[in-house]
Amino acid sequence: MPRLETWRILREIDLGAVRAEAERPFRVRLLAEARGEAEQLARLLTGAAGSRAHPWLLCSAADLETRGPLPDLAVFVSRVPDLPPRLAIAAEALGRQRVPLVAVVVGEAAAVDGVVRPGEAARAAVPALSAEHVETVAQAVASGAPGELRLSLARQLPPLRLPVIAAVIEQTARANALYALGSAVAESVPLLTLPLNVGDIVVLTKNQVVMSYRIALAGGRKGTARAVLGQTLGVVGSGFLLRQLARQLVGLVPVIGIAPKVAVAYAGTWALGRAVAAWAAGGPPVTRDSVKRFYAEALQRGRQVASAFSWARRVRRAGRMLR
Repeated sequence: MPRLETWRILREIDLGAVRAEAERPFRVRLLAEARGEAEQLARLLTGAAGSRAHPWLLCSAADLETRGPLPDLAVFVSRVPDLPPRLAIAAEALGRQRVPLVAVVVGEAAAVDGVVRPGEAARAAVPALSAEHVETVAQAVASGAPGELRLSLARQLPPLRLPVIAAVIEQTARANALYALGSAVAESVPLLTLPLNVGDIVVLTKNQVVMSYRIALAGGRKGTARAVLGQTLGVVGSGFLLRQLARQLVGLVPVIGIAPKVAVAYAGTWALGRAVAAWAAGGPPVTRDSVKRFYAEALQRGRQVASAFSWARRVRRAGRMLR
């Protein structure tokens, strides 16, 4: 899609709300029987071992201080799979206040120790609170946090960026695939084909632009929305060629079938997200070859998603026929 058209679409999107979500302050309470372990986890999540932890990570011993505002998220550090009494009491008190709870079990643990317990939003079991295991802990914290908090967590806490960005990409790719499924079904009515194909490009592009901006903000990129997205389009411009390919392959040829359109809608979005994420992370330059690799992997995933959507659609149809 030409860049001028992209900027026209951009004007229709409320990127200010996305930035506000990424920059909202948060309160994450870290609790352990010994305050030192909570502080160790805070430094690990801050991504700066040996230095001061992020000020929005609040460390406490197990006897939780009840005064002050409730945290947005509570993370418990435990040396045993079932929280010890003082931590269990604090977890129960916060759970009654609907604070999401994440448990991090530290030490030699069996696989079952990482299984989420009642009342917990997520759980991780690691041998030690060390950089070697930070990905496991970060994944649990990211998945256990409320959806509206994740973008800000990733922006402030670098270890959380990979899991949050991966979730943003997957959610957007699936949303575009689901939209493609709906429009492909509607295209069985010939008179609706052209308008829906034009509309497809606009809707998918809007979702991709918002996804790209969310990834850039989660990756810690700074600047105005136009500046950040301008850098994104400049760095991964080749990724937008995928959308052109998708339109040529399926968007303008409705008879090709539903499954290919769903697969390509997913794949183009997922590959673009991977390219933006690679740039936002400050890794090697994104090239056409790397985008092609992203797309090859994405297309395999897209076919699986299309197959799952198709199966679910057949099940729903069969259910309606049995009523």
